[in-house]
Amino acid sequence: MRLTLLALGSLVIAGCALRPSAEPSPRTTTATELLETLETRRAAVSSLRARARVRTGVAGRWTREAVLVQRPGDVRVDVFSPFGLALALGVRDSVLWAYPPGEGVCYQGPATPENVTRLLGAPLAVSDLIDILLGTPPARVPVTTPALDVTDEGEYRLTVPFGPGVQTIWFAGDALTVLRAEETRGSAVVFRLAFRDYRDGFPHAFDLNAPIVGATTEVTYRDVEPNAALDATLFAPPPAPRVLPLEAAVPPDAS
Repeated sequence: MRLTLLALGSLVIAGCALRPSAEPSPRTTTATELLETLETRRAAVSSLRARARVRTGVAGRWTREAVLVQRPGDVRVDVFSPFGLALALGVRDSVLWAYPPGEGVCYQGPATPENVTRLLGAPLAVSDLIDILLGTPPARVPVTTPALDVTDEGEYRLTVPFGPGVQTIWFAGDALTVLRAEETRGSAVVFRLAFRDYRDGFPHAFDLNAPIVGATTEVTYRDVEPNAALDATLFAPPPAPRVLPLEAAVPPDAS
């Protein structure tokens, strides 16, 4: 059984045309202002209810999913087949669970980064996943002064050194919305992330490539409801005849 769900996937932003010289220069800003803007956006969206189309992996098959997210640590994603619910997966009270209803088994374990990688196929902590699902790059605390420069395309590039690595974020020069982000640790690229289709300040699509584990996903939201009132019971593991540890589930790259 394959439990890959949001294997979190890739978009190579290509063919970005240079801005014509007649266009206005980027809006004046600073690294501090951009970091504060990100924190304001994180604080502005504390939960989400949406339907989504998700495409993962090499095969590129689209699936229909229902997504629920609530800060600080609750997630639920239901994956549907033409015959109904195929898989439910979630995090509640630091417990990561997966429930394929056809098996009558609920797999559960601590929501550690290792288990998130095992189940989702992406090297992310739960807090990172929540930030991405709610429309921003994962929050990082700078250990030295972030650097800011303007690219040839008129975008702002913010470089944020943090504990084990460096996060680079590209912002639109006019609206200061996040276009894409990349995180490296040592010489390894942990993920590349791109946001698009902004409406009312919220991105309705994102793509993420995790080359360190070969995970790719494209997510497009529909019927987006930011700051939805969500009952905590929605994120709890469903009752099942058997409960097994996550280690008993087949990892995402298994055949």
